[in-house]
Formats: sequence, C-alpha cells, structure tokens
Amino acid sequence: MEKSATLPIVLHGEHWTITAISLRAFTDDIDNPVKAEEFYLFKGMLIEKVAGNVFFLENEHDGDAYVILTDCPDYEDAKLMIRNYTVTVDAGTNHVMVVPCKKGECAEVCREKYREVIEKRPLVMMSNTWGDRNRFTRVCEDFVMKEIDKAAEIGLDIVQIDDGWQFGSTADTSRRDDRGRRIFTDDFWHIHEERFPNGLKCICDYAAKKGVKVGIWFAPESRDHFAFMDRDIAILKNAYENWGIRFFKLDMYWIECDLDRDRFLQYLAAIYAFGDDVAVQLDVTRPDRINYVNGRQYGTVFVENRYTKTRTYFPHRTLKNFWLLSKYVPASRFQFELVNPELNKESYDERDEFAPWRYDVDYLFASVMLSNPLFWMEIQFLSDENTEKLKKAIALFKKYRTVFSEGDVAPIGEKPSGRSFTGFYIKNGAEEYALVFREVTDKASHIFMLPSEKTSAVALASNADVTAQIDDGVLKVKFSKQRAYAFIKLS
Repeated sequence: MEKSATLPIVLHGEHWTITAISLRAFTDDIDNPVKAEEFYLFKGMLIEKVAGNVFFLENEHDGDAYVILTDCPDYEDAKLMIRNYTVTVDAGTNHVMVVPCKKGECAEVCREKYREVIEKRPLVMMSNTWGDRNRFTRVCEDFVMKEIDKAAEIGLDIVQIDDGWQFGSTADTSRRDDRGRRIFTDDFWHIHEERFPNGLKCICDYAAKKGVKVGIWFAPESRDHFAFMDRDIAILKNAYENWGIRFFKLDMYWIECDLDRDRFLQYLAAIYAFGDDVAVQLDVTRPDRINYVNGRQYGTVFVENRYTKTRTYFPHRTLKNFWLLSKYVPASRFQFELVNPELNKESYDERDEFAPWRYDVDYLFASVMLSNPLFWMEIQFLSDENTEKLKKAIALFKKYRTVFSEGDVAPIGEKPSGRSFTGFYIKNGAEEYALVFREVTDKASHIFMLPSEKTSAVALASNADVTAQIDDGVLKVKFSKQRAYAFIKLS
C-alpha cells in the first residue's frame, strides 16, 4: 500500500463506487453520528458535488481504491467533484490526505491514518456526576471527597467535577448575549467558596493519596474569536499548577469560521504546553464545534449526553453510536458513557425490553470499554452488588487497556439495534481479541466473520455462560442469556 497520493486523481474505468461519509456532531439532537451515502460514476462524472468528511472510492472491476481524508470541523463539509474521470475535493483551508489502497481496505486505512495523528495515551476511566441530572445541586467538598473514595474503591482513574465548582452560574440568563450564548465575566471562574471553602487543591491532594486524579469542566470564552484566550489560559494554568487539576472538559464554545478554528487550536496547544500529563475532553454535543477529526491530536471527544432521568439513555443506542463511529475513527478517540442502571426506573415503560435497568452494569461497562469509559453518574450511590461487578470488569480493563488503545478496533457483526449480535475485533500486533454482544434476541448463538487467521478462541470474561470456537475462519459464540457480552482471546 502506498503512503499517500495527491489531488486531482484520474480514475480509470467505469465501475467506481463513491462512498461519502459525514461524521455528524450536535449529538444533543442527533442520534445517528454517521451518514454514509453511495454514489456511482457515470459517463466519467458525478452530476453533483458530494459532501462529507471522508470519501471512499472503490473500483469494482480491478479492486483499486482510494481513501480521501479531511479534517473539516462542523461549519464546513468537504465537497468532492468528478468531471471527465478527474476527482477534486474542496475542503476550504482544511487538510486533505489521499491514500491509495485496495477495495475492502478503506475503513482500516481510514482508521490507520487517523490513528497516526491522534493523541497516543492509554485509555482512561473517568467519573462525572452530571449524568444523574442533579446538576450542581450536590457539588461540594464533602460530596466530591466521597466520589473520590468510591473511585479509589472500584479503581477509576479520574473524578471530574462538572459545572458547579465555580462561582458563576450557567443558569443565570443575565449572562448571555443576544444569541443566547453564555458570557463568562472575570469573577465567573473564581472557586465557589461556599461549596469549596478549602479550595480545590485540598481535593486534588486528597485524591492523589487515593491514587485518583481530578478534572474540571470549563467553558472557553469564544466571543470575538476567542478574544479572552489569554485570560482563560491563565485560569486553567493556575488550576494545573496550583490546584493539581490534570483534565479539562471543554464545553459551551462555538467555532463558526477558519479564524475561530485556528484560535481554538492555539488554545488547545497552550493547554498542552502546561505539561505532559495534561489532557482535554472536547464536547461535541452542540453545533459549531470542531467535530471528531479536526484537532484530533488533542485529547478525547465527549460524544453524547444521555440520561435515565429524561429517558434518553438506552444501552443499545450508545453502543450503536460507538460502533458506527469506530468504523472510521480510532475507538480510543472517544469517551462514551455508562449510567447507574438502578436509577430512574420510573422514567421507562415497564414493558420496555431495552430499559437500562434490565442490563447488568458490567455489560454496560463492556459496551464502552474500548473507548475511554465515562461513569456518567454519582458513583458513591452504586449498590454493593454493582460495585463488585464493576471491580472485576475494571480489573480486566486495566490489564488490556494498552492493547485497546494501541491496537486497531473494528466493528464486527450486525449494527446494534437492541436485537442484534454485534461487537468489535481488536488487533495489536500478534495479539487479537473479540468483544461481542448478544442483545435482546431469542437466538443463542451467532457466527462472526473475522479478518483473522487464528484457530482457537477462549472467553476471558462474560456476564453469561459462553462457548466460543473458530471453525473455517469464523468465530461462533453461544450465550446462555440475552443482554450478554463476552471478551474473547483469539490464538
């Protein structure tokens, strides 16, 4: 496989299929983050420009193919055009890469090329209390200390304090511009002294003794093309140097043009200049963000807000979104959530077979453990039974997380629908694994096609009785119950 090519590309032959992939953010209103459309070369042309972030061109006749990658943010799609067999792409001022390959290799090449430039760190597990929807009402020193205690008990890496640690209130409608966007004056980011009378350094010191790190939520002031960048960076640098904060969730910013994009990338570079142990989570739940691929050398992507209280969290839908995105972007780029399944049962129809309370908590963890798992909950209220299940699952995750973060993770099986057999194939050098799921289906077994030459399979972890074997190059897995997962080593 060649490393790269350049535009324009001249296609040979008539039998080209063009797939345009749009990676869509604004997940507060969208529950399908990937849109893939097929087009066909006819008379050496496409009659219209085709929009997307990624393009696959495959020749059905001789097997030649091209992958075209862009790093377009939300405000601008790339446009592909073919005239007289000649392919051009307009991505504005955003980067474009062309990689020749063979038909059937496009998705793997796409992940490989994006993986070359994403932040390379082991996966991390983080808790954030916002998922239980008590918002900032419980956030205070004693409450956060208890969250840290629980994080240490079950083995999490980070406790993140969301909105509420600061003096200013995001609920204050007087601090908004004429477009309804929040304004953060200088006193907004002072520590809320009533909630944290001893500041946040004592929180970080307490966490360090427990082997836990601390993160905070922060909203960059993006008015006037990040005109307040120096002030904001000084706030974050103080949090890093004097309090001990190492993780920053960046939210409530907007990016609408190239200048915004460039200034925000400078913003991220300035944060990463604090030290080798700093990291960010980039929220894409609202429109006008940098999307999944722009700025991909920085941090992870906080993909979605889903809640049991508002009946927007369903395990199979979170798994679906992760499964869809991981075909094109490395799984380690994302942060996906699991909730406390015992909360808010009354929000769901008692007949709903996909309601979260019907699922084992270790199943929920397994469904996101190839991303950076986000415990979207107040973890101190986990039941003893679920605590013990999570301890075992987390111990397994810690043993293999480097394999997950450094390897290639590809979706396999059926698209998660609530009633499918689905999963992921993980390859890191000579090591190969499968993470597979039986959703709510009466079928007990399924055959998974794998790009592997391994001949045996052993289930290392599951919430069910599982048998796994490889016959004639396919993986056959049988589960003893519905809503079951299995982590399988291939050899």
